[in-house]
Amino acid sequence: MKKIFILLVIFFGMISCDQKTKTENRTDPEIYSSTVNNDIKSVKDLITNSFEDIFSDLDSTKIKKYYTDDFLLLENGIVWNNDSIRNYINKARKETEIQNIKRRNRFGFIKAVHNQNSIWIAYDNYGTWVKEADTLGTVHWLESVIAIKDKNNWKLEQLHSTIVQK
Repeated sequence: MKKIFILLVIFFGMISCDQKTKTENRTDPEIYSSTVNNDIKSVKDLITNSFEDIFSDLDSTKIKKYYTDDFLLLENGIVWNNDSIRNYINKARKETEIQNIKRRNRFGFIKAVHNQNSIWIAYDNYGTWVKEADTLGTVHWLESVIAIKDKNNWKLEQLHSTIVQK
């Protein structure tokens, strides 16, 4: 009888510990919502900053900061990777420095979906090229991006871009 009593004590002790663990592992909806919102804001900032650093400042050294090693940009039927972007940026930098042309960016975020370790965002991207006080041209793209969590940091894994016809 003593052995049965000891087994029952152990059994109920294990059940109570298991219930406590399950209760502690439940996610507080408010904390989860805050985390999701912070992650989405981080990726929106990542998009904005990557365009500023890479395509406006024409700094190809920032590619690794914002993009995964296997990043792909799909733009109007052309597939770009980090190397082809780097080559394009280096050529563009030489041309724009000579002509003193600057690119300005503006974004209109449409929708964001958070999936634990990935985030998908759709947005409008407006690029304007200026030289001193003159506007040389503007382009409107409709884009979507997939960002993934890479060692606790968000990075862009894929960007899909289509020019919006006027």
